[in-house]
Amino acid sequence: MSVKRQTDPVEVMVSADYLLPAELFVARRLGSNRSGIGYHRFATAAEAIEFAVEKYSSLRPDDLVMTIDDKRFNLGAIKALHKNLGHRTAAA
Repeated sequence: MSVKRQTDPVEVMVSADYLLPAELFVARRLGSNRSGIGYHRFATAAEAIEFAVEKYSSLRPDDLVMTIDDKRFNLGAIKALHKNLGHRTAAA
């Protein structure tokens, strides 16, 4: 039986991916008034990364997943991508 990786490593993200549309899926925390999964869609992955780090940085890594095409990143990877994005912006 083949087991597929649930999330991808940061290294699979390339520069062009930051311009692709992205989706965020957020697990609701216990004790929240709402249940289920939260969903956000963004025109670019860069916007999704900024939003996730600003709004959800206190969640556990697997409580949030971002998808870009067929790539999936958890919150830990998103934070690393955010650092990379900051370096790219500063270098430009």
